Amino acid sequence: MREIVFHTLTSEKTGVVIENNHINEYVIDRPGVKALTGAVFVGKVQNIDYGLQAAFVDIGEDKHAFLGMPAIPWANESIHTTLKEGEYLFLQVIKESKGNKGPQVSADITLPGLYTIYQPYGGKTSISKKLTPASTTHLQSELEEKLSTVEGCIIRTAAADVNPAQVLKELEVLKGQWSQITTQQLRKPPRLIWKDEVIPNQLIRKFPLNSLEAIIVDEVEESERLKNTYPSIKDKISWNPKRTNEVARRLQDVQMELIDSHLEIDGGIEIVIERTEAMTVIDVNSYKYKGKAFSNSQTLDVNRRAGKEILRQLRLRNISGIIMVDFISMKETSAAEHLLKEMKNLAKKDLVRTQILGITRLGIMEITRKNEWMSPLQLLQENPEPVLTIETAVFRLERELLFGVGKNQEAILLSINPQLKIVKKQLLSGSISSKIPQELFVREDPSVSHYQIELEGSVDMIREMIHKRGYHVDNVF
Repeated sequence: MREIVFHTLTSEKTGVVIENNHINEYVIDRPGVKALTGAVFVGKVQNIDYGLQAAFVDIGEDKHAFLGMPAIPWANESIHTTLKEGEYLFLQVIKESKGNKGPQVSADITLPGLYTIYQPYGGKTSISKKLTPASTTHLQSELEEKLSTVEGCIIRTAAADVNPAQVLKELEVLKGQWSQITTQQLRKPPRLIWKDEVIPNQLIRKFPLNSLEAIIVDEVEESERLKNTYPSIKDKISWNPKRTNEVARRLQDVQMELIDSHLEIDGGIEIVIERTEAMTVIDVNSYKYKGKAFSNSQTLDVNRRAGKEILRQLRLRNISGIIMVDFISMKETSAAEHLLKEMKNLAKKDLVRTQILGITRLGIMEITRKNEWMSPLQLLQENPEPVLTIETAVFRLERELLFGVGKNQEAILLSINPQLKIVKKQLLSGSISSKIPQELFVREDPSVSHYQIELEGSVDMIREMIHKRGYHVDNVF
């Protein structure tokens, strides 16, 4: 059973995929956060790079978009005979910008529906890899009759389960949509002219229609809009405030699960997920495992259960790129092969391309997962700033007072975190204040991270400030 629950009443829209009552995917559309994949722009060619055989195009965003020659359906032998600087053209974002790089775009525009994908410049009709040519020959010829030699379309897997008339009708709707989009080109380019919203459109289209039991929304108007947009699945779409409220409450716990790098599953198995700039590293720990003995079969059992949860977490956290998993060491080669085979079978259930590449000589399983949309972690969690240990702070403060601050001053006002005072007493036998020539005034402040030199100056000036602010201070530290 698979259901998708949408929350669109709130400023931050969410889409939640629930399978067998487990939340396995969580998508966020937050105001002010740009997700451009699938969006169509009118762009202006700014620069042509003959070495790269590519163009850099102004699409109205902060960074110019990259357009490679293979992404231009009408491309000639060279980029300079295909495009001219200053030329305007329709482009679709296929990869988000990252770091100093702008988004990657394609001139092969695609407008997706439930059963077909319309390509205004596709030039041919293709079929999904999951369909056989024999099963779609008649439908393919009917679609081709509706298309010019320039146009093209892709027949999606779901088309096999519906009446061909429905597929033809959808194609006409998509063609009309493109016609409507392109009439906007009279306005000043470059600019965004159409956006394929992740919530709800892309998320609905992601799954095979026969796998969706229900699509639930929290607004009556949104329910009606979706039924009009997707009439063939209107029976699956409903407004159910009781269900959406229930899922909304569960999301609070899901968010806390997502930002926690440590997970514990049944039996005391711990999974640690750490993301770095280059890759995601996952470690499986068994020190809490509640078993009588840790045999070879038990090791495999722990790894199998951990592996299943790891693949769920990849979907839930939307982790992409290189993923390295350090499972519990397995002595038998057959056990490692069994785990590898099982992980490959489980990965097939993820509709985002996930490859289980193998196990290295060090016992690390290598996985890659295609980048799709934005990970909820990017929105839920800030990257923590490096923080020194409180013990290090004690020794830094000692050095700073002995050799750094206030050399030409009579007195120093110092604020410290109460915990630092406790740790200082444990680490240093004598007082720091007795080792320095300045008079030291120390006050405790729980809001201070470790310590802060508040003021340096004459004794009278600091005493006056202490009196005005009502500080309670100590001269011995």
